[in-house]
Amino acid sequence: MNFFILGSHPELSAAEIKAVTGKSGTRYGEVLVVDDVDTSLPNLQNRLAGTIKIGSIVGSLKTWNKDEAADLVRSMITERDGKVHFGISIYGQNLSRNAEPLGLEVKKKLKEDGISCRLVTSKEATLSSVVVQKNHLLQSGGEFVVIQGHGEILIGQTETIQDFEAWSERDFGRPARDAKSGMLPPKLARMMINLSGVDPAKALLLDPFCGSGTIPMEASLMGFHEVVGADISEKAVKDSAKNLRWALPDTAVPQIMLSPAEDLKLDGHVDVVVTEPYLGPPQRGGEEKMQIDNLRTELTSLYIKSFANIHRLMKPKAKLVVAFPLFNKLSAMTKPLPGFHLEERFVYEREGQRVGREILVYTRE
Repeated sequence: MNFFILGSHPELSAAEIKAVTGKSGTRYGEVLVVDDVDTSLPNLQNRLAGTIKIGSIVGSLKTWNKDEAADLVRSMITERDGKVHFGISIYGQNLSRNAEPLGLEVKKKLKEDGISCRLVTSKEATLSSVVVQKNHLLQSGGEFVVIQGHGEILIGQTETIQDFEAWSERDFGRPARDAKSGMLPPKLARMMINLSGVDPAKALLLDPFCGSGTIPMEASLMGFHEVVGADISEKAVKDSAKNLRWALPDTAVPQIMLSPAEDLKLDGHVDVVVTEPYLGPPQRGGEEKMQIDNLRTELTSLYIKSFANIHRLMKPKAKLVVAFPLFNKLSAMTKPLPGFHLEERFVYEREGQRVGREILVYTRE
C-alpha cells in the first residue's frame, strides 16, 4: 500500500489523487492510504500539487507498542558508511506524543548495532517537507511515518516529498505578478488541471481567462499536447507571455490570444477547459448583503454569457474545471451553468482571504 500526506485542503488533494491514479483509498485525517499505485512515486509526486509526501506502508500494529514499532523502523534502516540521519512523523492525535520516544528507542537500537546516527526532530509530531529535505533524510537514513488507522496502526517509509522550492519559485519568482487583479496559486492551478482527469499527452487545454498565465504555465510543464490561453486584458496577455517565456525557456510557449471569452474562436475542438474567470472588484470587508447579492447576480450573468461560447468550442463530454468566487461562503454562480453537468464541488479558502474560491468540475453535455 501507498500513503499520501495531503496538503492544506485534504478533500481537494484526495480528489486530485483519485482523478490521476483512479484510486480513492481510505482517509485518516490528513493521510490517504491506497492500494499500490502503478506510476513511479517520484513521477507521481511531480504530477500532483496537493500532496506533501508519498511513501509505502511496510507494516502494522494492532495496538501501540513502542518496542515493536522501533524494531520495525530499525529493520528499514540499512547500514551506511557514514552517519545515519533519520526522523519520525506521527499522524494521529492520540499517538502524537510518541514521536520522540519512538525516535529515541530506534536511536538506541541503532547504537547497539554499532551504527552512528542522528535523530532529526521538530516541535511538531510530524516533520515538514522542508525539514526532511534540509536534513537529507531520504538519502541518509529515512523518514518513517506512523499513521493512526481504524483499528490498526500503520507504519511506513517516505519515498518522495514535494519540491517546495520549485513551487515557491513559480509562485513568487515569476517576473509578472499582479496582486491587485488576483492571482491563482500555481498549486491550485495544477490541482484544477488534474481534477479534469485527462491525459495531458493527448489533450488540448484552453484557459479563456488566463490572467498572468498560471494555468497555461502549469499545463505546459505537465506536457499537454496543446495549450491555448486568452484574456480580454492586453496587460494580462503580455504578463502571460512574459511568465511563460520565463517558465519555459527551452520550449515553445503556448499561444495566448487577446479576446473576450464570449467572442473567442479556435480552429480545433477543446478537450478540457481549466480557468478562473473574473472574480469581481476587490472586497474590503463590511460589504452589505445587498451589495454582495447584486455582485453575484452581475457575475452570474457574465459567466453564463461567456461559457455559452466556450461550450461551442468544446468536444462533447469534455471537462470544464472552473474556480468561481465565494463571497461570505456564498457562490457567485447563482444558477446552473447551461450545457454543463456538475460532477464535483470543492471549497478552497486560505486564512485572511476575503474572497474564497469554489472549484467546480463539469462535463459538457
